[in-house]
Formats: sequence, structure tokens, C-alpha cells
Amino acid sequence: MQTDATTVRCGTLGCCNALWGEATLYPRASNNVVNSAEFSMSMSTNPRLSALTVFLAATFSAVTAIAVADHGGGEIEAMTMDGQRVLLKSDHSWEPIVIPQGDPSTSAILTVTNVREMHEACGMQLRIQNNLGYKIRSLVPRFFVYNRQGILFDERSQSFSSIKPTKDQYKEIQFSGIGCYEISTIKVQEAHRCTMGDIDIHNEEEGECLALIYVEPSTLINISK
Repeated sequence: MQTDATTVRCGTLGCCNALWGEATLYPRASNNVVNSAEFSMSMSTNPRLSALTVFLAATFSAVTAIAVADHGGGEIEAMTMDGQRVLLKSDHSWEPIVIPQGDPSTSAILTVTNVREMHEACGMQLRIQNNLGYKIRSLVPRFFVYNRQGILFDERSQSFSSIKPTKDQYKEIQFSGIGCYEISTIKVQEAHRCTMGDIDIHNEEEGECLALIYVEPSTLINISK
């Protein structure tokens, strides 16, 4: 995957139907807003996205720069404000991007069991249910918190350890500076350096630990892989 294409964010999946809706490009590391001409110039080095660049520059009077992801063939990845990932195509059609989860009966199930508003913070109780069939010696999922504008606001890791098969473990995590009501979505996107079964820090393959986590959909807060 290269970093010379574009990640777009729009309001909901429905916004992708009409010319991709009122999409806005959000930053990962910068809040600087650039106008459409500057954006077009920055994107002109990628011939596969030139047509999309012209379309975006003509459609939006102002956009915000972002780190980007190239899917090839003039396709760009998008994330809606409610955390749904979609793939925008050069013919202006789109399709959802689904990150596969394993079978919950043979996974480490991550569940949000409680959410509470705190003073300028959001607190959550998390549970890991070990359905892997072997002991979880160490598992450290990382949580990426996006605010209502779709901007990555905070990221935090939470460790779980010594969970025997069929057993569970509860942990508390807190995101400071943002209320739970201000969070649009939480993504579980990393879980490096786990130790369980035959996996340890010496032989772990990229994404192997994360693949063993099943993120249970929650009615308390929007969370997913």
C-alpha cells in the first residue's frame, strides 16, 4: 500500500450515493486546511488519480489534507463519520470495505461492557473472553478514537494477561479530553507483541494478534476493527 492517494471522509454511507456526498478530507497529523487548488497541485503527481483530483477540486471549495492510501486503478478509500469504511471508484460508484473477523467461538472476544461520561473524559469497561482454546499470556489491543468531525483524537493501548481458556478478564480504559457523546467511532486497529499459543514477540507475523480478536458490536458506543 502506498501513501500518495487519498482517504476521504463523509457523513454516512448514504452520503456516498450522490457524487460521494458532502465529503471532507480529514487530517491524521495536521489540522491545516488547504484550498482546492493547493490540493489539486499536491495530487497531480499521481496519474491514476488525476481524474478524481479534478473532480474533487471542482466539487469542494475547501478540503483538509490527510495521509492517504492507494488501492490502485483510481480507487480511493473513504471513511464515513460513523466509522464505516468504503471504497470510492473512478466511475463514482462505491462499495463498503469489510474487515473480516474470525469465528467468535474460536477468538478472543473484545466487548464493551460499560460506558460512562466523566469530567472531560470518556471511561469504558472492556472484557476479553478467551475462546481461543489456549491461554492468553499477553494481549494488548490499541484503540483509536475519532471525534464527531472524523478526526483521530486519541489512541491508547490496554493490556490483558493470564486469561485461561473459557475465562474472561475485565479492564478499565479512559480517553481524556473528550466525552463519550463526542466520539463518533473507536477502531481497534493494532494488537502487537501478543503472547499466546505458539505466538510470541519473536515469531509474530504482521496482523496475526489482531486477527485473533473478535470485536463484538456494541449498542453502548460505536466500536469495530
